[in-house]
Amino acid sequence: MASITTANGISSTLGQFSGITADDVEQLLQADSVGKTRAQNQITTLTDQKTAWSDVKTRLNNFLTKVNALQSDDAYQTKKATTSDATIASITGDTAAAEGTYDLKVEQLATASKITGARLDIKNSKTAVGAAGSLTLTSAELDKDGQAKTFNFDISATDTLNDIAAKVNKETGNSNIKASVVDNRLILANNKMGARDISVGGDSAASLGLATGATTTKGQSAIFQLDGMQVTRDTNTVSDVIEGTTFTLSKVSDDHATLSLTNDTSKTVSAVKDLVSQYNSLMSLISDDLDVGDPSKSDNTTGKLVGDSELMRLQSSLRNMVTNPYVAGSSLNPNKVGISFIDREGTLGLDEDKLNKAVADDPEAVKNMFYQSTKNSIGTVTSESGYAADLSKMLNTYLVDSSANKGVIATKSAGYDSSIKDLNKQIDSFNTMLEAKKTQYVDMFTRLDQAMMEAQSQMNYFTSQTSSMSS
Repeated sequence: MASITTANGISSTLGQFSGITADDVEQLLQADSVGKTRAQNQITTLTDQKTAWSDVKTRLNNFLTKVNALQSDDAYQTKKATTSDATIASITGDTAAAEGTYDLKVEQLATASKITGARLDIKNSKTAVGAAGSLTLTSAELDKDGQAKTFNFDISATDTLNDIAAKVNKETGNSNIKASVVDNRLILANNKMGARDISVGGDSAASLGLATGATTTKGQSAIFQLDGMQVTRDTNTVSDVIEGTTFTLSKVSDDHATLSLTNDTSKTVSAVKDLVSQYNSLMSLISDDLDVGDPSKSDNTTGKLVGDSELMRLQSSLRNMVTNPYVAGSSLNPNKVGISFIDREGTLGLDEDKLNKAVADDPEAVKNMFYQSTKNSIGTVTSESGYAADLSKMLNTYLVDSSANKGVIATKSAGYDSSIKDLNKQIDSFNTMLEAKKTQYVDMFTRLDQAMMEAQSQMNYFTSQTSSMSS
């Protein structure tokens, strides 16, 4: 056997007598490698298909994001607010607010009742006050018998003003009295505005500056005129006068402020435009993946997923759903709000004038066409319907990927991985077989070389002997 000296592991002296070289062995091995090459090509194809589906998944997720945006209240019936003087008052409105213009004059702002303690002669709020005893607060909250609630606190000589404030604030949820420390003063304020009575007692009150020298300020209600009607509330943020509308009072003034709410359809139009744009982007990718090219050409190029039944089913479902003439629970449909195909290629378009008119005519109907839901007593959605809800449900059958539920794309991806794994095992088997074949060929042709070398040697000896005898 010849020594191995070449990169392919075959002796460079092979074929000196037979003429069969390492290149001939490689050609024989290539003929035996057809199955391996076929498996490698299949892996390349499957990898390309898996990547193509991954790209489809990305576009589907982008499209789903736009679909979900149409299931949010933020996309509908938002209000554009204006005020003639924001220093006096401002206005906001949610989806339930009606359009309107209001005249408002602030006569009195709401304030909270407050007790401001005398300044204590201590270094700072972290210094022990030395006021051992009890502190009793009487709040404006009533118990079940209609009596004012009282709260008792034990004060130790080592307590600082910060410690005492913390003790009071632990009961704020029940008393609605909040304590703070400002310039070595203990301040007790009612959390609620209005003319609410609070008082302080206990044998440590004086030591804490809450007796002689303390200042009690009784709160008051806000008083304002709205379109000539006087309104009184225990807050400066008034949201219970007109449904869905909140007035924020900022300053008492002899001047009047004009406040307006108008429907802002821009968010609805923007959300639908985004959906249409992302749909066209998604469908363009799907069309490219399913493109059969020109079969009459010898060098025809096709899409990476041509003939894929799942992708064709997705394409068909999307085309049918985006222009569905019937939306459950709604008298409207996509066409009535301006969504329709605008060419033979299936490009989706939006007639903004049509959408704006539909919103102006009945904003609630437009919202319900896109999405409506029912919730149980704890706020959990129990049922959903509408254009966006239907699209979302269909898209999730492709996108869902959890341990309990695998969607179409996750299943396809797992299938590609499994097939590629099996093909790699086949390639490993081919490599083992080809290595054995190479050893067999090298051994066989090496022995042939040896036999021919021995024959040549014998022939040379015979010729030499014959020449000697003739001489």
